[in-house]
Amino acid sequence: MVVYQRFFLILTFIVWFILFALMPLNTEAAVISSGDMLTVETAETIDDDIYFFADTVNISGTVLGDAVIFCREAFIDGKIEGSLLVFAEVIRINGEIVGSARGGANSIFFQGSTERDLMMAANTISISGLVGNDLFVGASSADLTGAVGRDIRASMNRLTVDGPVGGDIKVYVNDLIFGSSAKVGGKVTYISENDAVVSSGAIISGTLDKLDPPSETVLASPGRTAWSFIRPILSLLAVTVVVTLLFPVLTSGTALTIKNKPGKSIGYGALVVFMAPIAALLLLISVVGIPISFLSMLLYIVLIYLTRIFTGFFLADIIFERFDKKVHPVWTGLTGVFVLAILVKIPYLGWLIHIAAILFAAGALIIYLAEEKKKPDFLEVQAAD
Repeated sequence: MVVYQRFFLILTFIVWFILFALMPLNTEAAVISSGDMLTVETAETIDDDIYFFADTVNISGTVLGDAVIFCREAFIDGKIEGSLLVFAEVIRINGEIVGSARGGANSIFFQGSTERDLMMAANTISISGLVGNDLFVGASSADLTGAVGRDIRASMNRLTVDGPVGGDIKVYVNDLIFGSSAKVGGKVTYISENDAVVSSGAIISGTLDKLDPPSETVLASPGRTAWSFIRPILSLLAVTVVVTLLFPVLTSGTALTIKNKPGKSIGYGALVVFMAPIAALLLLISVVGIPISFLSMLLYIVLIYLTRIFTGFFLADIIFERFDKKVHPVWTGLTGVFVLAILVKIPYLGWLIHIAAILFAAGALIIYLAEEKKKPDFLEVQAAD
């Protein structure tokens, strides 16, 4: 009971944070498009949220809602009235984001503006635009020549600040450099083995405090460490989008099974998760069973991977239902998986949450598929296919 109460409190806190800090959500209707190149022309206005999945995305016009983008190259030159969530190899933002901008890429070039927060993870980031509120960065290196209205929180190998920052700077870094145009309204606290370089003309209104890193911490590449933490989450988010779009009924049905039959779900889940590897090993005894064993283990790995998507969908669906929010299934999946990815990193409790997520979803999926196969409509559809 104590573990459950802690889990619920932590989950509630994180979901509140996501609901009210990350992105305003209103996706009762949305424009969902995929292709090689997706474009919003300069004179075009989309009065809705957009979900774009393509090789290249170019937004030169106006989007009156939120924008969720997965692609190889993203060019944001227009205006987004809502918030932006983008994952790509290269991101170039020259336009205006009224809400917050968040995402990840190998290279990010931010020359536009956001009235709220900018939260990005990348290998290299160049920020020469305007950030209205806070800046959150995880990268190998970042160059800031633009303006930040409030605070900076960052973890990276090298950070160069050469512009105005309205609040405080807290950073875990190897090399911290303040250019001659740097003007920090608050204090600077940095964890590093190296002293910060403060150029002539730079202004730091508060104190400049250096903290030594913990002795057991390897500081050689904090940017790489941040990226190694974020990269699997980004990969899982991308798979979540694909699974939710291709199998929306399966995803929501499995989540509903977890909700309606939690005890049965975790029971069947434990049976499948713990007994399937043993059965696969026993099949290796015979020559005929070898290919079946390898196929079983492959399906087992896929099942374990997908369980995080189904459990994440269940968590987000419960929360949105409790707050009477109607959200597009894609955004429900993304939010839930992101919540779960954070929960499993909690010290001491993370492993327990991870195991529970796997058991609940694995059992619920088996139960859902078994019940659907008994329905006449399900059998007719399968026969037609």
